[in-house]
Amino acid sequence: MKRKIAPYQIVYEDQDILVVNKQREVFSIRTKDKRTYAHNLYHYLYEYLEKKKERPYIVHRLDYETSGLIIFAKSKVLKDSLQSAFEKRQVIRRYEAVIEERIEPGLHWEIKQYLSSNGKGGMVYETDPSLGKEAITHLTSANQIQIGTVLSITIETGRRAQIRKAIQSLGFHLLGDKKYSQSEAKRMYLNAYSLTFPEDMPIQKKNFEVKPLWLL
Repeated sequence: MKRKIAPYQIVYEDQDILVVNKQREVFSIRTKDKRTYAHNLYHYLYEYLEKKKERPYIVHRLDYETSGLIIFAKSKVLKDSLQSAFEKRQVIRRYEAVIEERIEPGLHWEIKQYLSSNGKGGMVYETDPSLGKEAITHLTSANQIQIGTVLSITIETGRRAQIRKAIQSLGFHLLGDKKYSQSEAKRMYLNAYSLTFPEDMPIQKKNFEVKPLWLL
């Protein structure tokens, strides 16, 4: 069987952390589907670090269809510290997306939703505050490209599908989002290009960024 090419690029590594740029259409960790057991980001990084007698600890995830930056810790203590920063909303996460609608630049929305799901891998839906988890998404219309309008996005929370649901709530269609926007583009046009941690985090480097794919 031909071995799959590792679906990531290393952006930064030191003795404490590993930051990678995940390709689209790969899971962050394995699922119940046996096809993902050896083809998921965590597995590839485990193999990579095992050769150096190290191991990765997953801190956060990106959806299967989403590309972009993910940070892994190399110890459980640091993993807990990094996860705490995410939970306390201290990490600045910047995304870009492309919607099919053509709208003027400089428009801004702050979307607050309460999201729940009907099971692992199932649909995410908006519900009452008592039943769902809070999701806060900031979106700004930026430049236009041939296929639509680019959005600049930051999130305060990290709920599954929250950006996709925020875009849907505005009546826009995220290109390539088959589940919520019924768009059949060649890929889902959603990419996480920047992570910034607070200055008091016990890591040497605090900001990680790759060049955006569509945002000017």
